[in-house]
Amino acid sequence: MTDRENEVIIIGGGPAGMSAALVLGRSRIKTLILNTEEARNAVTTHSHGFLTRDGVHPTEMLAIAKKQLQKYPAVTYLNEKATALDHAPQGFTITTKGRQYSSKRVVLATGQKDNIDQLGIPGLTDVYGKSVYPCPFCDGFELADKKLGVFGPADLAPYFSKVIAHWSKDVIVFTNGEEVEDKDLTAGLKRNGIRLIEQRITRLISEEGKLKKVILEDGSSIGRQGGFLPDTKATEGVGFAQKFDLTMIDGHFGRLSYEVDENMETSVKGFFIIGDSRVGFGGIAKSVADGSTVGSAITHQLIEERWLPEVQVV
Repeated sequence: MTDRENEVIIIGGGPAGMSAALVLGRSRIKTLILNTEEARNAVTTHSHGFLTRDGVHPTEMLAIAKKQLQKYPAVTYLNEKATALDHAPQGFTITTKGRQYSSKRVVLATGQKDNIDQLGIPGLTDVYGKSVYPCPFCDGFELADKKLGVFGPADLAPYFSKVIAHWSKDVIVFTNGEEVEDKDLTAGLKRNGIRLIEQRITRLISEEGKLKKVILEDGSSIGRQGGFLPDTKATEGVGFAQKFDLTMIDGHFGRLSYEVDENMETSVKGFFIIGDSRVGFGGIAKSVADGSTVGSAITHQLIEERWLPEVQVV
C-alpha cells in the first residue's frame, strides 16, 4: 500500500532526524519520520554536551522530541524500519514491512552502529557506554583525573591518547598485541607521561559496568577506572546511501564522510544525509545542527519551486 503524499521522508529519528522534522513541521511541510528506536547511544547511561539536555538519557531525549513534534500536524512519526530505498521517476520510494512510501525528498539520518566485538577484547561489551566511551567531549568530564586506558589499534590509539591526556594525567595506551613502529611517536608518548602496552589483552574486569582491571596475556593486571576507544568499528546504520555511488571525503581520525553541499544535499538531487550517517560520529549538538540546516534548506527549496515566475507578455 502507498500512504499519504509526503513532501519529505526522514529515515531515522535520532537528534539529527528529529531536529529536521521540527523545522519542517514548523514550516508546515508534510513530513514522515520512520524510526526503529534502536539508537546507537542507547547503551550509555547519560548523554552530554547538548545545552538544556546535558546528562539526560538518550531515551528520555527521544520521548521529549516525540511529544513536542505532536504539536505539528504536518509531521507523522512511525516506529517502522525502512528496509529498502529506491530511486523513482518522481523521487524515491521507501519500503517497510508491508508498506511503501514515496517522496521527492529523502533525508537519511539513521546514524551508525558500533561493532566493538570486532576489537577482540573480552569484557569490552560489559563496560562500553558505562565506563569506556568513544568520545572524550561527551564523557571526558566524568572520567577526569581517573586512571584511564585507551584501547585501539597501533595506528590510532597512540594519537588518540594525546587528546585523552587533556582530561587525565594517568593514561595508558593498550594496542592489544599490535606494535607501534613509529619510534618518534613512542618517544613522544613517554615524554608526555603516557605509558604504552603492546601485549594482548586477555580480559577486562569490571563490576556493574565499571572498569576495574585490564588482564594481559602474561597474567599481569593493571588497574584502570575507565577508558576510551578511538575506533568502534562502526558501520552505517543502513546501506541505503551506498547504492548511489556518492563521493566520500576525509574526516576526523581516518573516518570517511559523505560529500554534501551547504544544504546537506548529495549529488543525487533530493537525497540528503545528516548527522552520524554523514560523518560517522559528530555528537548530539552537531547532529541537531545538521537537522536544522537541512530543514530550513528544504523549506527554501520548496518556496522557490512554488514561486510563480513572471509571465512574459508577447
